[in-house]
Amino acid sequence: MRELLWIAVGGAVGSVARYGVFKAFSGTVGTMVANITGAFVLGFVVGAFSQKLDPVIGLGVTVGLLGGYTTFSTWMFDSVQLWRDGQFAAASINVGVAVLLGLAAAGAGLALGLAVDKGRSAV
Repeated sequence: MRELLWIAVGGAVGSVARYGVFKAFSGTVGTMVANITGAFVLGFVVGAFSQKLDPVIGLGVTVGLLGGYTTFSTWMFDSVQLWRDGQFAAASINVGVAVLLGLAAAGAGLALGLAVDKGRSAV
């Protein structure tokens, strides 16, 4: 029960944060920004805090907060819509940039988190 509460609270906060990013950046760009920054924060949290956080709170942050914040399904739908609208270059750029920058952000966040933790070796 405690796990579900932390996940639910984290998900609510993450969803509101995602909406703020969506409003700050228009449409597809907002989705990409949420996914890339979420990948970075997830990498950082795992690198810096995974050994220190209560596992239940960790679920609240990773599954709840970051699960609510990142927008994989919206990103997929945006990409499909661009493709269906005949915007093949935009769809390809949306997928390619998000995957490459998302991977880079997750790796950078993990490396930074491990450096902050200093007790574990970097990637």
